[in-house]
Amino acid sequence: MNIIEATRSWLRSSPLIDSENKFNAGYLGERAYEYSLTASAETHRQDILGNDLCTCSLVFMARLPYGDALRDNLSAADFFAGLSAWILQQNRSHSYPAVAGYAVTKVSASNAGMIMQADSNTARYQIQIQIDLEEVS
Repeated sequence: MNIIEATRSWLRSSPLIDSENKFNAGYLGERAYEYSLTASAETHRQDILGNDLCTCSLVFMARLPYGDALRDNLSAADFFAGLSAWILQQNRSHSYPAVAGYAVTKVSASNAGMIMQADSNTARYQIQIQIDLEEVS
């Protein structure tokens, strides 16, 4: 699997991601409780043996309820705090996405729950995920 497909599948294994909700790649719809994953940056360098060392930055987005109801806004904050903690736990236990041709060595998350766009009913939140990989030969 490529990095997007592998990470999407890996995130689906989180108990926080409802399998009933739509989870796309590169596209986030307008309805609440939709998710998407997209690449935002990628860097490559070589180790001493010539193997590729890759750092991929991905953005997980979610469209969630938003507005003047405090409960919805706190629920979104809890969701992203939980997802950030889940990613940290996966890194600690070395439970990583299965990327074809690579071994993942580290996964981290930052900026959990940033609101990128909002209207009176929903908001687009995001978390940045960084994945370090080593080419396997």
